[in-house]
Amino acid sequence: MTEKTYWNRELETMPADKLRKLESEALRTQLAYVYRESPFYRQKFDETGVHPDALKTREDLERFPFTTKEDLRQTQESVGGLGGHQCAPMKDIIRIQGTSGTTGRPLLIGLTRSDVDLWNDMFARHAWTGGLRPDDVLINPANFTLFVGGLSECSGAEYMGITVAPAPFVSTGMEKFMELIRDLKPTVLFSTPSATAFLAAAVREVLKVEPHELNFKKGFLAGEALSEEERKNIEDTWGIVARNFYGLADVGADIAAECGASQGLHFCAQGALVAEIVDPETLAPIEMTDGVEGEIVFTTINRQATPVIRYRVRDMVRVYTDDCPCGRTGFRFHVIGRTDDMIKVKGVNVFPAAVKGIIQEFAPATTGEMRIVLPHPGPSFGENITIKVEAGAGLKPEDQDAMTEKIRGTIREKLVFTPRIVWVPADTFEKSQYKVEYFEKNY
Repeated sequence: MTEKTYWNRELETMPADKLRKLESEALRTQLAYVYRESPFYRQKFDETGVHPDALKTREDLERFPFTTKEDLRQTQESVGGLGGHQCAPMKDIIRIQGTSGTTGRPLLIGLTRSDVDLWNDMFARHAWTGGLRPDDVLINPANFTLFVGGLSECSGAEYMGITVAPAPFVSTGMEKFMELIRDLKPTVLFSTPSATAFLAAAVREVLKVEPHELNFKKGFLAGEALSEEERKNIEDTWGIVARNFYGLADVGADIAAECGASQGLHFCAQGALVAEIVDPETLAPIEMTDGVEGEIVFTTINRQATPVIRYRVRDMVRVYTDDCPCGRTGFRFHVIGRTDDMIKVKGVNVFPAAVKGIIQEFAPATTGEMRIVLPHPGPSFGENITIKVEAGAGLKPEDQDAMTEKIRGTIREKLVFTPRIVWVPADTFEKSQYKVEYFEKNY
């Protein structure tokens, strides 16, 4: 029996004109629904002077106001519970999850049965795109409190037919978690890119083997952008095919994935989300053409419990619209960095993820780990900034000055600023099992 190419062929290969018609119809229904059921959105629309009836086509969405995470936090603090953007009654909500809270108070997200079913299908679409299959075995180390990386990812993987072992690292403990890896022989490494180093160290310490000697075949790497240097290092360390996956708790746990046949992540949430690209400073819309860069904005179009309208997720992306050999027709994108992480150095926009990618290029002279030292609150700095870089095993003391100049020169060429480089010993920076830390704040 020939393996199917797509999880949902109709949506993943839908022609652009047919998709826009579907999106326009779904948008009209969603906007009318939130205006009717949500005092939060009704007030936002009324203050902007726009009504759901104003939307005739997908393009009319540009007339509606943006929503931010700060807006939703504020309404949850003032109203309580899920906030004023809750649209479905609590009796219909079967699950409450939340954001990680790494940038502030966690934002609560409600899901009805229909919402959960949609999220499960979105997981399957993006996981299939990224190479996962029902005969895979996945051990999930994520926290199973509100974090969608725990319960939601397990739910989606089960729906797809993957064997799942939920083993939150914080409660399972290192030794038991490693025993499960040894005994269950999972094929999928589920992790953030930065946490793979933490897990590799644990494998060597507890199991006394190299990570590539285990049974892992595929890397399900989410939560952070994956640079090519980091990908190569992870693949060499673990003996896997590493793919990047993208999702957002407040929008959809699983939205996009790499197929391996072209650059960028395939948008896999057709029929669930509408994506726009806007200028991060003026918020003016940018046509989604090949190579454009801007901030990606999402609108849910089939969400019952806690919909989001023109939601600014603060991710700066580069868009690809050329044909992909895999046959999927949706756009692809690469995350450049977060606009709320971005700093300005002498007027130049600097994304920490791009800096880290360059530091990783120089492994094994570096470990790939670094911190940008902030002497005072940003985001603007009129002076050159300092970057602390961990020295790797491949850096001899006598070569340090030459390597410093190579790194400075590459950053100057690619990112248009020239930092000071300060070397620190390997393992100076704490290795996190969650998201990477970019900054050291000296104030």
